[in-house]
Amino acid sequence: MNGRTQSELSAFKTGMNKVRLKMMRGSGFGGWDDEPIDDAWNKWGQGVVIPSLLALFGASKLIWPHAVLWGRRGMSLTLSGWDAVAFGLCWIGVALFMHAHYHWSLSNRLAEYADLGRAIGIIVGLLAFGFVVVRNMSLV
Repeated sequence: MNGRTQSELSAFKTGMNKVRLKMMRGSGFGGWDDEPIDDAWNKWGQGVVIPSLLALFGASKLIWPHAVLWGRRGMSLTLSGWDAVAFGLCWIGVALFMHAHYHWSLSNRLAEYADLGRAIGIIVGLLAFGFVVVRNMSLV
């Protein structure tokens, strides 16, 4: 038994079972389709205010196509033109995902469209991010 007593092994198994039970109940890592807790902060803060700020930031990149991504050690990547527009669309996709997840899923009228909104937000965000990465990063 690798130098461990039977009681130590049973205690370890019991602890692992508690972790699995927490994850299955949703108090651990949540799934994509988990609904957030129905309170004012989740619905209006994370579902309206924060996505609105992210969408405004993304829309500003559509109107003024210029963005600077700051990195480590003073390095930066300047995006202009279509790259900045795609960067803005990426943030709009993130905002749509958050709005659909936190606001639509807690709304009685819009709950049935929450999955569609999340899917569109993920697709728009990933496609736009992929466009920026492929055009600006040397992956080869």
